[in-house]
Amino acid sequence: MFIATAPACSLDRFIVQADSLPLPGAAHLALQRVCFDPAAFTPACYDAAGMVLPASLQRAAPKRLGEFLAGRLAARRALHPFGLGQQQVSIGAAREPCWPAGFEGSISHSLLQGRGMALCAVRPGQAGMGLDLEGWLAEGQASELWPGIASGEEWGRLAAAARAVGLSRAEALTLIFSAKESLFKALYPRVGRYFDFLDARWLTMTEQTLTLELVGGLTPTLPAGWRCTLYWQPMYWQTWPGGVLTSLLL
Repeated sequence: MFIATAPACSLDRFIVQADSLPLPGAAHLALQRVCFDPAAFTPACYDAAGMVLPASLQRAAPKRLGEFLAGRLAARRALHPFGLGQQQVSIGAAREPCWPAGFEGSISHSLLQGRGMALCAVRPGQAGMGLDLEGWLAEGQASELWPGIASGEEWGRLAAAARAVGLSRAEALTLIFSAKESLFKALYPRVGRYFDFLDARWLTMTEQTLTLELVGGLTPTLPAGWRCTLYWQPMYWQTWPGGVLTSLLL
């Protein structure tokens, strides 16, 4: 009788590259990068990496499982300098990563031109930290998706701002989307609830920074009009242009 077995995993095939980069706006912090091949993932990769598949992901699609593993491998690399590389980062009630006591961090992953990339940075403290990686939106996607990302006023002045920093309007919308994701990640531990893209608006955009302002108050210490400046940079997979990284350190 033939008994089917789960495909084996070679981490050397799944993990294509692992290195570190300076974090935009905070060059003293290392940004851990793990590039991966989504097609080479199998669930057996968790065993090969010495990681436990969380119960909440048991029925997740292979794409989600591969991204999650790559992100946790980046987190392992980020925690290693603090002597915490063997501590697995669990999932919170709102699907947020749960960091070791006294530390904070942020994980993001995306497909850039079909190639997977996961990023993570960690530091001691709990002031607020968020980073986000997004593949560039196409023009058609931007025209369809902008109402859920930006207000009409933000959209109306986006094309001119994009030209000034050498981006297309679709790329600039991707940047705003990513910046608002980073804002959510940095503020969620303080706010403790969901808030969406229209709760903040972009004010200014330069070739390295983007400033956001809260439209309405989120907490007594985060009132309407509260502002923050994020850093951003284009991200590449080897020599291929792929997307944008934003980071916010409070």
